[in-house]
Order: sequence, then C-alpha cells, then structure tokens
Amino acid sequence: MLCRCILQIKIWMYFCQANDEKMKKILLVAVLAIVFLSSCRSPESKLIGNWKVTNVKTDFGKTQLPPVLEAHIVAEQKKISFRIINDSVMVLILDNNTHEAKWKMDKQHNISYYFTTQPGLVYKLGKWNDNEIITDTKMPLGKLVVTYEKK
Repeated sequence: MLCRCILQIKIWMYFCQANDEKMKKILLVAVLAIVFLSSCRSPESKLIGNWKVTNVKTDFGKTQLPPVLEAHIVAEQKKISFRIINDSVMVLILDNNTHEAKWKMDKQHNISYYFTTQPGLVYKLGKWNDNEIITDTKMPLGKLVVTYEKK
C-alpha cells in the first residue's frame, strides 16, 4: 500500500513537471487507472477476516420444545465462529477446536464449504449480503436462522 502511494506521488510529480500536453493527458489517464484499479476488490477478498455469531432466531412452529432445550440449541450455535483466510481457505472454530476447510461463493453470494478429507460432502454456510452472512437451516424441528458478522 505504501509503495503504491509513493508510486502515485512520483507519477504526480512527473506529471506536474511535464511540458508536453499529450504527456500530461497520458499521465493523467495512468494515475486515474491506478486509483481505479487499487479500489477494486473481489467480493471474496471482502470476506477475509474473523466472523462471529451475532444473532440466532428459532422458529419451531407447532413443535413445543422445552425452553431449556431451545436455549441450549441457541447457545450451541453461538459457540461457532470461523476465520476466512483467503479466497479459498477458511477455519471453522468450535469450542477452541479448529477445522480447516475449503470454501467458495457463487454468483448469488451463496457460500459453501467442504473438508479436504471429504471433498464430495459440501455444506452450505449461508448467503453473504455485504455486511453479514445469514444461514437459514430447515430441520425436522423447524427453522434456525444464524447471522454472522465480521469482527
């Protein structure tokens, strides 16, 4: 980042010293291109970092669960976090145990992952909406919605 700024300053200084009008236009286009390209990031790169549960919603419909069991389900979900290392590797964290996995995101921002020991078994992580990842899981008991935010 520092090197990019120094390069932009040097180009700008050279631009200010240029006498030829054509050279000024070329340098201006080059500076604008550098600024534009440096601001572009892939969606995957925006996900890099630590993600933690911020909200858990349950909807078990007509299923009457004891409040203690429902609280236990919510508490277990809140123990899960993950770290996205780069555009293909993530680490799932549960009770201080870590598990490395590969991940990918489709064009609709649905994120899935798999463990290298079982590449044929793909899990749905959730859908990214620029600020959070939301997992919507349907189970025999009902529906569970978990929201992760980057910390």
